[in-house]
Amino acid sequence: MKYNKFLRHKNVLLCLLILSLPMQASCGGEDNVAAKKKREFTLPVQIGKVVYMDVVDQVRTIGNIQADQRVTITTEVKGQISSIPVEEGTPVKKGDLLALIDPREYDLELGRLKTDLAVASIELEKANEGLRPQDKEKLEAQVNADTSAYELAVKEKTRIEQLVDQGFVSQSDMDQATDRVRRAGDVLRASKATLDAGMSSREEDILQKNSAVEGIQKRIDIASLNVSKASIRAPFTGVVIAKKIEQGAFAGPGTPVVEMIGSSRLKAVLEMPQDYRKKLNNLQGAEFLVRNLNLRFKYGKELAKNIRVIPDANIYSGNIKVQIDLKKPGASLFPGVNLEAVMQFGTRKNVLHVPSISLVIGDKGTVVYIMKDKAAHLVPVKAFKERNEYVEIEDFTHQLGPKVDLILRGSGAVFPGAKVFPTNLSPETETPFNAASKNPEADKEPAKTPET
Repeated sequence: MKYNKFLRHKNVLLCLLILSLPMQASCGGEDNVAAKKKREFTLPVQIGKVVYMDVVDQVRTIGNIQADQRVTITTEVKGQISSIPVEEGTPVKKGDLLALIDPREYDLELGRLKTDLAVASIELEKANEGLRPQDKEKLEAQVNADTSAYELAVKEKTRIEQLVDQGFVSQSDMDQATDRVRRAGDVLRASKATLDAGMSSREEDILQKNSAVEGIQKRIDIASLNVSKASIRAPFTGVVIAKKIEQGAFAGPGTPVVEMIGSSRLKAVLEMPQDYRKKLNNLQGAEFLVRNLNLRFKYGKELAKNIRVIPDANIYSGNIKVQIDLKKPGASLFPGVNLEAVMQFGTRKNVLHVPSISLVIGDKGTVVYIMKDKAAHLVPVKAFKERNEYVEIEDFTHQLGPKVDLILRGSGAVFPGAKVFPTNLSPETETPFNAASKNPEADKEPAKTPET
C-alpha cells in the first residue's frame, strides 16, 4: 500500500518536471538573444582616401674618400740600401726616386759583359769574312805553283810518249812520267781545297760564334735591367704613407721599401640600404658634401658608369657598400676624409600613399582597414618611407584604390568584421603635397658652401 502511494507521488513529480522543461527552454532562448543584441555595437571612425603622389627617389648616405691606388713597393734585386730620399707624407710624382740599392756590383757585371760582347763580335766577323788578305795571297800563290808543276809534268809525259813510240826510251820511263803527273794533280787539288776553306769558314763555325754573341747580348739585357731595378721609383703620382726600410739595411728580392697611395685617382665608399642595389643602374646623379673642408661637388648621369657594389654587405644592418670612382677630383680632396652624399634615382610617378595614422602594426604585420558594407575590412600592406605624415605603401593584394573608404582615426580600435560608422561624411581626397615638387627632406640641405 505504501509502495503504491510512493509510485503515484513519483509519477506526479515526473510529469511536473516534463511540463516545466519547455518553459525553461523558452526563457533561456530569450535571454541568449538579448545578450547577443547587447554585445553588438558600432564603432565611430573617421574615413579618408588613399593618395597618389610623384616621389623623388633619393637616399642620403655617408662614407669616406679612399685612394683608388694603394701599393707596397718592394725590391726586385738584392743589395744594400744606399739612399732613401723620401719620408712619410712626402708627395711624389710618377718616376721619382724612392730608394737606391748600391749599383756598383751590377755596373761591373754590365761592363764585363759588354767587353765579352765586343770580343765575340770580332770573332763572328772573322768567321763571316774568312782569311786575312796576306793569308789569302799565300794560299793563292801555292795553288799557282802547284798548277805550274802539274802542267810541267803533263808536258814531260807527252814528250816521253813520243820518245817511246820512236824507241829511244824504255817503257819504264813512261811509267815514271805518268806517276809524276798523278802526284802533281793530287798536290794541286789539295792546295785548291785549302784555298777554298780559307776563303769561307765552315757554316757550323759561323752558327756557333753567332750563338755566342746572342747569348752575351741577352745577359747584357738582364744586367742592364738589374741596374735599372737598383733605382726604385714611384709607379704613379701619389703620397708616401709609410717607410718599410731604412738607409744602410740589406734588402733581398721582395723586401718592402715604402707604401704609397695614389692622389690622381680617388674613390668614394658609401653605405646605403639594400633596397637600392637594383636601382644603381638608374642613378641620375649625386651631390656630395665634405663638411671638414666646407666643400660641395656634384656628378650627373655619368656617375652610373663609375659605381659598383663591394661584395661584403653589413650582416647587421643589411646595408650594402658601393664604390664610386671620382673622375677629376678636386685638388682639395685627399684620402681619409668623411663625406655625405644624396644619391638621386629620378622621380617615380603615382606612388601609393596612405596617412600614417591609418597604419596598424600588430600580430599580422602592417595593415590598414577599409570600410566595406559598414564593416571594417583588413588589408595587409608593406610600408616604406614616411613623408610629411604620409607613408608610401605597397598594396600587394590590390584592394586599395581611389574609391575605397580608408579608416583613419579609430583604426587602432577596430577589428576585422567590426561594425563601423563614419563621423565625417565627406573624406578629404586632395593630395596634401607632391613629393616630386616639394620634398621635405630635400629642403633640409646643408648651408651653401663653395662648389669645386
